[in-house]
Amino acid sequence: MKRGIMLTVQRSRLFYLAGTIGVFIGILAGELIWIADPIRLPGGAEWIDLINPLYYGICLIPLLWLIGAVCSAAAASGLRNRIIGIVSAVLSGGSLIGFFALQRHLLIAVSLLVCAWLWTLVDLFAMEISARASAGSGRRRWPLRSTATLLIILALLVLFGWPTSYRVTYPGLTMPMNRYAHVEGGSSGGSINGVLVFERPAFPADWLYKAVFPDYELDQVGPDEPPLAEQYTEVLEMKNDANSVAGAIAMQRAGVGKGITVQGVKVAAIVAGSPADKLLRAGDVIRQLDGHGIDDLNAMTAYMKQVKAGTEVNVTLNREGKTLTVKVPTKSSEDGDNRAVFGISVQNDLVMDIPLGVSYRHYIAHIGGPSHGAMLTLAILDQLTPGGVTHGINVAGTGTIEADGSVGPVGGVRQKAYTVSRTNADVFFVPADEADEAYQGAPDLNIVPVKTLDDILNWLAAHKKA
Repeated sequence: MKRGIMLTVQRSRLFYLAGTIGVFIGILAGELIWIADPIRLPGGAEWIDLINPLYYGICLIPLLWLIGAVCSAAAASGLRNRIIGIVSAVLSGGSLIGFFALQRHLLIAVSLLVCAWLWTLVDLFAMEISARASAGSGRRRWPLRSTATLLIILALLVLFGWPTSYRVTYPGLTMPMNRYAHVEGGSSGGSINGVLVFERPAFPADWLYKAVFPDYELDQVGPDEPPLAEQYTEVLEMKNDANSVAGAIAMQRAGVGKGITVQGVKVAAIVAGSPADKLLRAGDVIRQLDGHGIDDLNAMTAYMKQVKAGTEVNVTLNREGKTLTVKVPTKSSEDGDNRAVFGISVQNDLVMDIPLGVSYRHYIAHIGGPSHGAMLTLAILDQLTPGGVTHGINVAGTGTIEADGSVGPVGGVRQKAYTVSRTNADVFFVPADEADEAYQGAPDLNIVPVKTLDDILNWLAAHKKA
């Protein structure tokens, strides 16, 4: 009987440790997932399409912990150890369910996984203390094996997961836009790829990666950097806005809908600790400043030139369907020109006419951001145009799309160019002012600087392959 209990305890320990090894394999695979991007699958699928099903492999980690916890609870000799095992089973099971149910809320799913992981370490300690007490005179000795395991885990966590005061940007993935988006009544379309790069807090291991991969870029994080959760929310909102702008512009170009009109200025983000912090919120739509109507960004810029830095401005805004007036202080711009600023980033609040439905594929690797806007516009227009607009050319590109059809600047262009250079793309469209940066990442790539959607369409029409 005692031997059977010991075997069950050993199995529990093995399942716990196997799950922990899985964590570090998952971390390493996640940080280097971009390496496999050139893989192309039958039917036009790309590596980013394969990541979605591979995501469920992470579920093996809490599943292993759940099995280990059940074994632990079954073999526990005392009430305390049995409770520890049961709690471990509940947390591991909750984490397992979370990874299935919370695909669009990865921060929550990862938090559940971390909680389950921490409790498995508690259970490992409790099991070893109990086993040593049973094997000896009943005196509970310090669990040396579990302590050594914990120290190794902590060292690896520091290496691969301890955030520093730096941000890392590194190559990412190409994203097939005609698979990402499909417009109602549209055709399958040609080969059009957007490009993602990864940007996150840097870990110590990133300095090792940079020594191997020169396109890793490390930058000091500024003191006004918003929290990670706030950044996550902002990029999701920017992605949704970019999708809407792209749909409205493309449909108008295809002869469907009225396109885009402007009805105010929307707060996109707020600098932590700025005068507007806690007073304004992302998503607020500014309609008046000191009673003066604000129809667009130009009107807001013109009025703010009259405001003296350090004074307050009565900001009338729409928030969640309600009209509010908030007194917001200003400060001098950090540019050195003594302009009055609130400490916010803003954009025109656009009304998009999108008469046709557009369905979007959920890519786990594509969290958000507006940098796919130009290529998404091209893809939707491609689907709505008989014969398409790519003319047989394998297209890749990056850049935001603005309401007037201009292509705006984006970050990580050097890493994006390198990412595209590893594929079969015939051309890489980039915002005109960022062409030099793109050449740094891929000097042999066919890089075409553009200012507008028309520039892209004209280039494709002039270089037909089919």
